[in-house]
Amino acid sequence: MHKGISFYFGWAIDPEERVKMIKESGFDSVITSTDKRLDKQNGKLSYQVKLFKKYGLRLSSLHMRYTSSELPFFWQEGKLGEKLKKTLIKDIKLAKKYGFTCVVVHILGEYSKIGEQRLKEVLKYCDKVNIPIAIENLDNKKLVLSTFKNIKHDKLKFCYDSGHNTFRDKNYDYLNKFKKELITLHLHDNDGKDDLHTISRYHASVDWDSIAKHLSQYDEISLDYEILNRTKIEDSAKDFLKYAYLEACDLEKKILKYQKINKK
Repeated sequence: MHKGISFYFGWAIDPEERVKMIKESGFDSVITSTDKRLDKQNGKLSYQVKLFKKYGLRLSSLHMRYTSSELPFFWQEGKLGEKLKKTLIKDIKLAKKYGFTCVVVHILGEYSKIGEQRLKEVLKYCDKVNIPIAIENLDNKKLVLSTFKNIKHDKLKFCYDSGHNTFRDKNYDYLNKFKKELITLHLHDNDGKDDLHTISRYHASVDWDSIAKHLSQYDEISLDYEILNRTKIEDSAKDFLKYAYLEACDLEKKILKYQKINKK
């Protein structure tokens, strides 16, 4: 199984040095964002991709650019909603240009016909370039469910975020609900109270065994960790990556165990 991690994982390190550390730790895939506000931190997307390819890292998902306060406008009439639609299409175009597997999308607000029409226009472009979008579970379960209920399209996929599921909708089984739509993962742990984007070594509230059982039904899935490390630790960035990779390997072992059971 491929094992990936977010390009920025909590330490402000020179981009090329960071890529080397990711590669040397054992990860073979990387996820990143189109957000230009992160250029100072990560370098321009074109530069990032150049580094990823130089060190042999597979491109996994690409996260859309966004400002949370603006996202609800996607579902409302007006120029701001149209601007968000056009921006998302630009991000899909970038995913196609550089070779990412999909674009991860955040949605907030209240479901509406105007938003539905915009999303259908986005999906029409997805068809054109053969790049899917993956709706991520955040804190608006109702909106996510309404979107998939009302829009049926083979380029409309799901991104499962383990950390969000744990402290925002702990009792909701997203992996079972969207087992047909699942295309990418944002794996991370927390203390059950805050969105820490860390690993279980530091805070453990995610039921990884349950996740492994669900993921065992897929022939191929990239174990991508969206790590921002919003917690105080004494370990170095190199050690953090080592522990993160070991946790990815442990999850893989759990998945393989359940796959063997499934075949019996």
